[in-house]
Amino acid sequence: MKTSLIQKTLILLFVLSSFNSFACDCDCQGDCSFSAISNQNGFVALVKVIEYTDFLDHKILGYDKDMPFSMTVEIIKKYKGVESKKRIKIWGDNGMLCRPYISNFEVGKYYLIAPRKILSDSDEGNKGDYDFFACTTDYLSVDFYKGIAFGKYSTKQKEVSLREFESALNK
Repeated sequence: MKTSLIQKTLILLFVLSSFNSFACDCDCQGDCSFSAISNQNGFVALVKVIEYTDFLDHKILGYDKDMPFSMTVEIIKKYKGVESKKRIKIWGDNGMLCRPYISNFEVGKYYLIAPRKILSDSDEGNKGDYDFFACTTDYLSVDFYKGIAFGKYSTKQKEVSLREFESALNK
């Protein structure tokens, strides 16, 4: 009887730990820096976060506020792509997707982005909106007034001027 209870407990712990590790367990193959991703993706822009738009209806462990699920950004400068809207919506993680949490982005701050377009409506976003992939570097923080982007720009470079980025894009 005691062994059966121990076996059931171990099985339950194994199953529960398997669910937790499912959320996003990925490895990036090749160059997953922003310079590589921005050359691959069809849309690249400098944006400013305007507001958090949608919120999750559940709590995320380790985050004590309401977790934003999407954000509205204003396109300051489009470097690549055919997006005609001045403002776009970008969706984040709900705890089970391979996306960064929207709480990583601050309202009023600037970012250089190379997001993926969402192709169909679902609970994770709307057709025509955008998302990021957590396993690649598809956004960088930007000091707008200094004109410098920070993060994994390339395998050797952790920052880049916006001017240098623009001249290197798709060369």
